[in-house]
Amino acid sequence: MNKKIPSLHLLPPQRVANGDQIAPLQYKVGDTARLLSVSDRTVKRLIKRGELASIGEGRMLRVPFDSIVDYQNRHRNDGGA
Repeated sequence: MNKKIPSLHLLPPQRVANGDQIAPLQYKVGDTARLLSVSDRTVKRLIKRGELASIGEGRMLRVPFDSIVDYQNRHRNDGGA
């Protein structure tokens, strides 16, 4: 049984126009959902409530990697009790 594992679509860091800054790593909503083990709908709800930061809107909605890490750190101990 060969089960295909879906790959994450990480958007690589990009240089910001006319600058030395680099844009943060960003994930699509579906990939963020997979990383957090929740549904796409839950990710959108978390964004709306302000629990996850987002960039863009509609089909271009992205979640910065550091926002995902911050969310996981805040909820690290919530699952066991």
